[in-house]
Amino acid sequence: MGYCHCGSCRHWSAGPVNAFSLWNPQALKVTHGVASIGTYNKTPISYRKWCTKCGGHLFTDHPTMGLVDIYAAMLPKLKFQPGVHVHYQETVLPIRDGSPKFKDMPKRWGARV
Repeated sequence: MGYCHCGSCRHWSAGPVNAFSLWNPQALKVTHGVASIGTYNKTPISYRKWCTKCGGHLFTDHPTMGLVDIYAAMLPKLKFQPGVHVHYQETVLPIRDGSPKFKDMPKRWGARV
């Protein structure tokens, strides 16, 4: 869990940061509305999913990393405990919380840095 500061995520989330939670794709189970999920392929590593009925943003598949980002706001019972900042060089909202700040994404997530 953490915050992404890249301009692309800020634009998509309409906020100064995007709060993410990364999961194994098998942990995600859509229980209803599957037919209403649209996809926007921003990049080869970012397949953004949204509701075609209400326009709400749902999650992002990251196939090259083998992860899915379920937006923290979509999980109201999740105790969000951010532990990292990614793409911090693009920040518009400096957060001084003592968590590691990365220029890209950690290599352990499969990032090509």
